Amino acid sequence: MFRMNAKGRPQTARPALAHALGTGTTIACLASLLGPPVWARAEDVRVRRVAQAPTHDMSSHNAAEPARAALPAALPEPMAAIASPRPPGPAAAGPVATLSLADFERLAMERNPTLRQAFAQIDASRSRSFQAGLYPNPRIGYQSEQMGAPGAEVPTAGGVLARGRPSPGELQGGFVQQEIVTGGKLRLSRAKFAEEANTAQWQAEVQRLRVLNGVRIAYFAVVAAQRLVQVEGELVRINEDAVRTTEQLVNVGQANEPDLLQAKVEARRARVALRNAENRYRGDWQKLIAQVGAPELRPVTLDVRPLEAEAAPLDFDATLANLLRCSPEIQAALSQIKRDQITVRRERAEPIPNVTLQAVVGRNYEVNTTTAGVQASIPLPVWNRNQGTVREAMADLARAHAEHDRVALTLRQRLADTFTRYQDAQQSVLDYRIESLPLARRAFEVQSENLRQRRAAYPQVLVARRTLVSLDADYVKSLLELRRAEVEIGGMLLIDGLAVPDAPTGQGHIEANPQPR
Repeated sequence: MFRMNAKGRPQTARPALAHALGTGTTIACLASLLGPPVWARAEDVRVRRVAQAPTHDMSSHNAAEPARAALPAALPEPMAAIASPRPPGPAAAGPVATLSLADFERLAMERNPTLRQAFAQIDASRSRSFQAGLYPNPRIGYQSEQMGAPGAEVPTAGGVLARGRPSPGELQGGFVQQEIVTGGKLRLSRAKFAEEANTAQWQAEVQRLRVLNGVRIAYFAVVAAQRLVQVEGELVRINEDAVRTTEQLVNVGQANEPDLLQAKVEARRARVALRNAENRYRGDWQKLIAQVGAPELRPVTLDVRPLEAEAAPLDFDATLANLLRCSPEIQAALSQIKRDQITVRRERAEPIPNVTLQAVVGRNYEVNTTTAGVQASIPLPVWNRNQGTVREAMADLARAHAEHDRVALTLRQRLADTFTRYQDAQQSVLDYRIESLPLARRAFEVQSENLRQRRAAYPQVLVARRTLVSLDADYVKSLLELRRAEVEIGGMLLIDGLAVPDAPTGQGHIEANPQPR
C-alpha cells in the first residue's frame, strides 16, 4: 500500500498505492467488484500482489524527523495558474483550463494531511517494534570495603607509636552486570509490535480509500453542480423569452395582463434558482479542494463525461462476498486479532525468570592479592506470575474477535443501505434516459411544430420546454446519486477523506499502558 524510502519512511508513488501487508492477500480484490466503473482509472484497478511487509531499518532512523509523505516542490501544472471568478456558464468564451478526476486524485495523494497521519502511525508502530526487540543494557559499577580505615600503629625511632597511612580498604574493585532475557520475550515483543504495524498499514489503506472516494464524490458533485448551473441558466433564458413574447402577445391582444404577470413571476423564480445553483457550485468546489488538500485551487470547468458514463451493473451477493473478503477494515480487524494472540503469548512468557549475571574483579589489600568472582541470580515467580496482565491480554483478544464480528455486520448493514440507493438511482437514470427525457423531447418538438403550423399556442410550447429542462435537471441529480453509490460500493464503503485515521491501538487496550512490553 505504501512505499518506504531507504530510511523506512513512507512516500507516495501514485494514487493507487501498493504496499506490503504481510498476509499474502492481493490488492486486486480492492477493485474487483465485478469490474470498476468506466470512469475509474486503470491504474487504480491494476492487479497487484502484496509482498511481505518490509523491514524498518532502524539503524538509520532519525527520531527528530517526523514521518511524512513526499510533497511536490511546487503545485503541478496546470494547477498553479487556475483562475475563474464565476461558475462556468453555458456560453463561456475563450480557452478554459480543465482538470481531470485523475489530477485531483493524484494531488490528494500528495496533499491530504490524513495520509501523512496514517504514515506516521505506521512509522511509530515500526519504531515500537524495533525498540521492543532491543536487549537490556549492561551495568557497570564500583565496590569497596573498609575504605579509608586508619593505618596500624608502628614504633618510631624515638620509641613512640604512630599511625601509618590510611588503609585503601580491604577490597576495591568493579563489576559488570548483564540481564539475560529468557523465554523468547524479546522476539515476542518485537513480533506483536510488528503485527501492530501491519494493522496500521491496513488502516492506512482504509484512509487511502477514504481520501480517494471522498475526492471522487466531491468531484462528481462539482460536475453535477456545473451542469445544474447550465440547466438553470437555460431556464432563465426560457422564462425571459416568455416574458418578452407575452408582452408582444399582450400588445396584439392575444394575451392578457395576468398572463404577463405569471410569466414575470416564473422568470423571477428562475433567476433565484440560478443564483442558488451557482452558490451550490461554489460550495461543492470548496468541499472538493478541501478533500484534495489544495485550497489554492480556484473554480475551473470540469469534464462532465465521467458523470454520464455507463458502468456494468453490480450484484449484491457478489459485492457482499467481495467486501467481507477484501475490505481493509476486515483485514485490519484480523490483524488486530493476530496481534492480541501474540500479546497473550508474550504475557504468559513474562513470569519465566530472567537470569542476571555479574562478574566482579577487585584487589584485596588485606592479603595483597587480586580476586575475581561471578554471581548469578533469578527472581522467583512465587506471588507475582503476571496473572492479572495475562487475563487483561485474554480479554483484549476476546474483544478483538468481537470487533471483527462487529465490523463484518456493520459492513453488511452499510452495503444494504448503499445498494438500495444504488438501485434506486440506477432505475431513475434508466427511466430518464430511456423514457422520460425522450418523451419530453418529443413533446417539445411536436409543440414547436404545431406552433409553426399555428395549431398550438405559445404557452403550450413554453410548458413543454420547461418540462424538458426540468427533467434534465432531475436526470443530473439522479446521475450524481448513482455515481456516489458506485464510488462507495467500489471503494469498500469508505468515505470522508478528512476523518482522523484509526489508530492501531485503541483506548483501553493493553498496549495503551504507559510502558508496554
